Amino acid sequence: MPEAESPPARRRNRAPRRTTPVSTESVAPESATSNGDAPATDIDAEASPLLAAVLAAQRSHRFGEIELPVTIARAIEKMGFLTPTEVQARAIGPLREGKDLIGQAQTGTGKTAAFGIPIIEKIDPSARYVQALVLTPTRELCVQVTEEINRLGEFRNVTAVAIYGGSSMDRQITALHHGAQIVVGTPGRVLDLIRRGELHLGSVQTVILDEADRMLDMGFIVDVETILARCPRQRQTALFSATMPYAILRICDRFMDKGAEHIIVRPEMRTVETVRQLVYFVAEQDKVATLMELTETFGFDRLLVFRHTQIGVDRLTATLSRKGRNVAALHGGLSQRERDRTLADFKSGKIQYLIATNVASRGLDIADLPFVLNYDIPEDAETYVHRIGRTARAGRTGTAISLIGEWDIAAWEQIRTQVGAEIEEGQLRLYDRR
Repeated sequence: MPEAESPPARRRNRAPRRTTPVSTESVAPESATSNGDAPATDIDAEASPLLAAVLAAQRSHRFGEIELPVTIARAIEKMGFLTPTEVQARAIGPLREGKDLIGQAQTGTGKTAAFGIPIIEKIDPSARYVQALVLTPTRELCVQVTEEINRLGEFRNVTAVAIYGGSSMDRQITALHHGAQIVVGTPGRVLDLIRRGELHLGSVQTVILDEADRMLDMGFIVDVETILARCPRQRQTALFSATMPYAILRICDRFMDKGAEHIIVRPEMRTVETVRQLVYFVAEQDKVATLMELTETFGFDRLLVFRHTQIGVDRLTATLSRKGRNVAALHGGLSQRERDRTLADFKSGKIQYLIATNVASRGLDIADLPFVLNYDIPEDAETYVHRIGRTARAGRTGTAISLIGEWDIAAWEQIRTQVGAEIEEGQLRLYDRR
């Protein structure tokens, strides 16, 4: 399938967009009847009252104030969603209407379902070519988004495939050839497959840029712009970003409608109720000794330790390794293959201490991780919430520990105030002996 020509700096004279909301009767083509959606046909209630009642019930599924086709309603019920989050309530409508959308929203606000539901509704399940593209900054987020979209599309026979570096390209190409309708990918690998002629975007109707500011931080923006230039001019584009630096606004200006919908969602600073939160005030030079004492106190089988920088991660990893500890590092400076292997070893219990930057604070899902530790104070309250949210997942309990150095007290008090949760202050034997 030939690819579209590159768009100019601004798209002009675009075809009119559909401005009426998608109804549950017109979400799927007639071929989708086998998937559970009611076809858009007139029913003679007197001639077939039972069939009329069944089809009427299928058209009345609601997710909060959002009306859904039965296939997606079944998926949402299976996933345990009860009511839409703020970003879902505000974004699904404009995206259904075909509008471009700029969403300022953090991870954990429900963005994937916010763009996933409208995408799945628009996909033609009988067409086995790529109809939607979602770009993500990391492999972890790519896999997470793909899994959620596939769960949302389970009963509509819609398939998403994850495309990312550091994994077998042949397997990804095979998945594309099998007819995936949605591609979720990191920019580098997506661009590589486009240039090899294995990924064709000429029929893409929707493009989503997820966590665009992180793609900027990781140096992917040029690749993103190149990919957008390969997509059809007459497409829908949505961008989600926690912050809006100039380079992100430039993308919005170049590749999106001037009349794009804008939404801003501020997440509540609410921590998981099942997380026990502890803080220890220590001198900076005593943090390694404190970590060793806490290991004795809590008996860490596995511990995720957060540091600010890659250098800090590598130094602490080396220090613990010299002490004979089973430790590994995780940060953006490692190859994708190394990161995958390290995460697999940590999940299986082969590694006791995983020292990581904030790359592990989002998109890392380890269901039975009982402890996390902030070796360095988080940058802000939101980062704190993301970090400690790696424990106490799937209804389990967990403990989050923070080490606060002498220069961190003012910043910590600000985080504590914004989080508003009960945080216990622990005592160390280290200082009792002095």
